[in-house]
Amino acid sequence: MSDDIQHLIACAQNNDLDSFRQIVERHQQFVYNVAFRFLADPDGARDVVQECFIRLWKNLHRFDARQKLTTWLYKIVLNLCYDDMRRAYNRRRCAVAEEVVSFAQTDSDDVEQAMHNAELAAKIGQLSGDLKPRQRAVFVLRDLQDLEMAEIADILHVSVATAKSNLYYARQNIRKKCQELGYLP
Repeated sequence: MSDDIQHLIACAQNNDLDSFRQIVERHQQFVYNVAFRFLADPDGARDVVQECFIRLWKNLHRFDARQKLTTWLYKIVLNLCYDDMRRAYNRRRCAVAEEVVSFAQTDSDDVEQAMHNAELAAKIGQLSGDLKPRQRAVFVLRDLQDLEMAEIADILHVSVATAKSNLYYARQNIRKKCQELGYLP
């Protein structure tokens, strides 16, 4: 963790609101991106961002400086998203991901392939919503956020082997559904 972030955290732990505001400004987009990848809902993701930083402020005194702030934020976001996903599951609502793809820099020959890729990416995002919460968490953190398995295991409080197993089953479930829908051979 950079000395600048450590300094901001130390100041914020002493109730320096300006330092905490700087932490929020530096990490707000990161938190939103993670929440959106899980929830596929812009409004829900914004709610998670607000609640995440409220929880960060309330619990900043418990922050361990040996840990990366982003890892701690992942844990908070993940817990908030789990709560939201459980509520949605209990109400029998499923969030459907919609991805916006820009074709501004795409060659005309590649437009059809880009459209197919965009459709496949949207379908994979949608299908990830049908995974079990832990499988979805591992899938999002590894394949969409590109985190290392050790960090994912730390965030989820599981062994690396358990994280790998959940990723395997998540990928297998998504691949099977894509094949059933004709997106993959």
